[in-house]
Amino acid sequence: MPGTLARATQIVYRMCPRLSNEEETLVFMAGGEVTLSTRDTKHQIKLPESAFQELIERLEQYSFKSVTGAHGDAMADYFHEIEVHEGPTKKARCTLRFNHEFGTLIGQAPTGIKETVTLLSRLAEKLTHGIGRDERPDTILLELSRGIEFPYINPHGGPGPFILIDRAGQEIAASSKSWTLPYADGLLPCRVGDKYGFIKTSGELVIPSAFHLTLGFSEGLAAVKVESLWGFINTRGDMVIPPSFGSASNFADGMAHVQRGEQGGFVDPQGSFTPDRPGTLQVGKFSEGLARFKALNRIGVAAWGFINKAGEVVVPPDYDMAHDFTEGVARVQLDDLYGFVDTRGEVVIDPQYPEVADFHEGLAAVHDEGRTGYIDLRGEMVIEMDFRNGGNFSEGLAAAGIGTRVGYIDREGKVAIEPAFDVGEIFMDGRAAVRVNHRWGYVDRKGEVVIPAIYESARPFQDGIGCVRLFAAPKPIVHTGSPKVIVNLGKGKGSRAN
Repeated sequence: MPGTLARATQIVYRMCPRLSNEEETLVFMAGGEVTLSTRDTKHQIKLPESAFQELIERLEQYSFKSVTGAHGDAMADYFHEIEVHEGPTKKARCTLRFNHEFGTLIGQAPTGIKETVTLLSRLAEKLTHGIGRDERPDTILLELSRGIEFPYINPHGGPGPFILIDRAGQEIAASSKSWTLPYADGLLPCRVGDKYGFIKTSGELVIPSAFHLTLGFSEGLAAVKVESLWGFINTRGDMVIPPSFGSASNFADGMAHVQRGEQGGFVDPQGSFTPDRPGTLQVGKFSEGLARFKALNRIGVAAWGFINKAGEVVVPPDYDMAHDFTEGVARVQLDDLYGFVDTRGEVVIDPQYPEVADFHEGLAAVHDEGRTGYIDLRGEMVIEMDFRNGGNFSEGLAAAGIGTRVGYIDREGKVAIEPAFDVGEIFMDGRAAVRVNHRWGYVDRKGEVVIPAIYESARPFQDGIGCVRLFAAPKPIVHTGSPKVIVNLGKGKGSRAN
């Protein structure tokens, strides 16, 4: 319903406790002026006009005008009300009611309105605490939106089908089959009848459909289910580890976690079984010779450490959280702060970051209050925190928010691809999936569009194959049979009968 709020002059957002006459009112004017008023105080800020327009477009997308009125239980502790004013007299209103803990909605809410309320509440809080001198008005809404997943509404209703494409964007023959991911070792799982086999990208069935389920290939082996038990086959279809497990996982670093009877443990490619250590509560996959595991520590608290492939403890369970090893170090959490340990369990970077990613190509992204920088393996900040929501490095580049858009930076922190996207994913096979106006395509390392943004979703390339989702076809117009069809042309333009 684009354009229905085109005459909007202001957005009024109110939040009021049910048992009090205290009210916070946030008024967002078309020119970008924002005012927060309470019973005792008043705060103001000037944002770009584009910020107001961005909110209006979002409300339009979520059909704001068609869902006016109250939503939720009148006995809720708080109500949040949004009004969109169009001219001096006309306005649309949507009221939502929340229980005492803000964010838990009572009753049904229109799509996207709860997320919009969350954003406006953050803006009100920002005005209360003040705007920092180094904060740019044109990026405040973007920074406040961090962590809010605004739902996308497909104008055609349900989603379209997934297809597989090559590096040129051409659909490959296997797309017409009943395939599933992952694509690895040149093979795709494929359902034929009520069983699974494996096909090549040409669509040729090379491993007959003889399995009830499969997890796909990893490191040359695939977990497959025969009747009620899991085993492993090689790329020729030979059963190299007989079905004897109640559950199984993919191979990683030469080991796969399985369940044999009441005992969990790991198997190697020869089928040798190493049981989990007594007292293990949870265990992850192997990476660089070690796997994280969760058990009670020396004071009886559940914590994380690392074991080797023999099941021996290399790093005692002393951490609140632990992640897989990458590039010789693993991210660990202690008292809400993250640092890194090496494969001997030695702390190489003290826990000091509230949010940090794993290392990739020698750099790890550090996030703090919406800003991102990068540290090296010595813990030194080598790329200053001048970006928003920076991603991991891959093929020498990392996606990063620059101003109001997303581009890519190199390992020196210099802009390598100008910011022109809503979202950017990692580079793989020389391609990166990017989103522009809710449509996905791919660019190369020069930033040139190599596959147009025409898809509903897109995944990173792997071994020359990409997985994308088409938009659903437009719904056909079905005539009701009535000789008179009224076509609404909008306010002031009247209507016509056919």
